[in-house]
Amino acid sequence: MAADPDIVLNTAADPARAAAWLPITRSAEDAAEHYEIRLSADEHLVRWRPHGADTWSGWLRVTESGAGASEAELGVHDSGELDADALRAALDRSLHGLAGEVEQNFNVS
Repeated sequence: MAADPDIVLNTAADPARAAAWLPITRSAEDAAEHYEIRLSADEHLVRWRPHGADTWSGWLRVTESGAGASEAELGVHDSGELDADALRAALDRSLHGLAGEVEQNFNVS
């Protein structure tokens, strides 16, 4: 992503932006209500877990990749309801959603 790691982490940890990037199985509008999102800035991590019975939990690690850019790594724990291809597609959508949110809200054109 073309943004500093702190910007990416803060964007990911913002509950108001959760629907744009969390790989959720519920409706996107409910993301902030159904997930606890925790920022561990010193570890460069954002962790999320469901409140209740939703099946997704996971983490996002953001590292610097030079020249004001970042690399994001996403991991999830699911109930096994998705096959490997569907899971990969959900994670891909998630990272693209986060990149779009970072670009839309923080990058100067």
